[in-house]
Formats: sequence, structure tokens, C-alpha cells
Amino acid sequence: MTDEDQPSSSARTIRWAILGTGSIATDMTQILKQLPATEVLAVGSRTQASADRFADRWSIPRRYPSYEAACADPDVDVVYVATPSLR
Repeated sequence: MTDEDQPSSSARTIRWAILGTGSIATDMTQILKQLPATEVLAVGSRTQASADRFADRWSIPRRYPSYEAACADPDVDVVYVATPSLR
């Protein structure tokens, strides 16, 4: 492996938003929190209370009462959809 193949120590942090606050969101957030150059910046839920609970548990700075609001955050690079596919 050459120096060019090595990740840069000044690599930009990738900022994530998680949509949903259930078990899938919990599993993904736990994984993301362990990765370098990764920040879980926001969570979106169907209610503010649910977003706040999840954000408090995982120290997520931004919490939104809708999925759309989380997706609209201009600082988010990647959105992970952790909502059920069927109702």
C-alpha cells in the first residue's frame, strides 16, 4: 500500500442524519458512533418528543419533529432511513 492509498488524517467528517428512532436506528447509530471521521449530526422522527429522547440517548445535537426537516438540514451529508418499509 502506498501513501496515496492511505486515508488522509485531514479527511472531512461525514455528517449523518438518522430517520427513525426504533431498533434499526439504534443499531445503525451505535455502529456510526464507532467509525472515524463520522458524526451523527441529526435525527428525524414523527414527533419532537421521540426525536429528543433518541438524541439525548445518543448525544445527537440536532433533532427534528419530521423526516423532511432532518433531510433539509444543509449540514447533513448522508441520510440513513431507519423506518419500517411496511405499515
